[in-house]
Amino acid sequence: MRLSTLFGLMIVVAAAACAEGEKDYVVPSLVLDGGRRDGATFEAGGGDDAGPGDDAATDAAPDAPNRPDASDGSVAIVPPTVDGVVNAGEYGLHTNGMNQQVSDVGTTTWYMTWDDTKLYVAVTNAAVAEALVLYVDTAPLAVSNGGTNADGTLAGYTYDGTSVTLPIRADFALYAKSTYNEGRKADGAGSFGAPTVSVATFAGTGTTREIAIPWAAISAGGRPAKFSFTGYLTSSTAFVYGEMPPANPGNAVLAAAAPFTSYYKVDNATPGTGTKPFSTPLP
Repeated sequence: MRLSTLFGLMIVVAAAACAEGEKDYVVPSLVLDGGRRDGATFEAGGGDDAGPGDDAATDAAPDAPNRPDASDGSVAIVPPTVDGVVNAGEYGLHTNGMNQQVSDVGTTTWYMTWDDTKLYVAVTNAAVAEALVLYVDTAPLAVSNGGTNADGTLAGYTYDGTSVTLPIRADFALYAKSTYNEGRKADGAGSFGAPTVSVATFAGTGTTREIAIPWAAISAGGRPAKFSFTGYLTSSTAFVYGEMPPANPGNAVLAAAAPFTSYYKVDNATPGTGTKPFSTPLP
């Protein structure tokens, strides 16, 4: 036998042996009806049909929409359920200076969040038969109490014997307790106009209240791009407590036109990614 013929036979035999050996090795991720070790399912198909965990799927991940939630400090995307119960994380990040703020020596607590249609406010540890008073400036000025009456009013409305001098040009006032609620808009002359009765959705349980106010009732333009606010609770005998921000006077019967000098400013009112309501007390 020629040497060249012998080498040819050896190559053929070696190739056959290799082919036979390949039958004993199977890629684990593709066996057993498409089962994968990572729990995903492999589907047979062309190279363009990338399955979970494949490079194509990984590359597509940045295109998935962001879904901010309370765990990362964002304003709650799912609106609160107005049922008189404040559940964990319902208003976003329940930490002082974020979507929550405690007043009155650690008792009365406010919560706030919003979406494109409503502003949501809750208060705990306050008698629901006593009123919450909230003032909102939907177009904050560089100097919060600058401008003219055309920009809003600096004189709080008299509710249950209480009235305060405001640090902002308020465009809207809310008065809300378990038996009654109303909203009033600034009249352009330094006061407020006629009330819109039952402007808000109200639910109270024990010493907890939840309120939803349509942005359309607060501002003709709907949700503002930014806003400022201040507020308090009052008994029927003018005892003011739960003041927001806590730097304002409270825990007392206030004299008429008592000066409120502090307020919160929300520079970015975009739902989900904007400024946290209690993060920026001024001045």
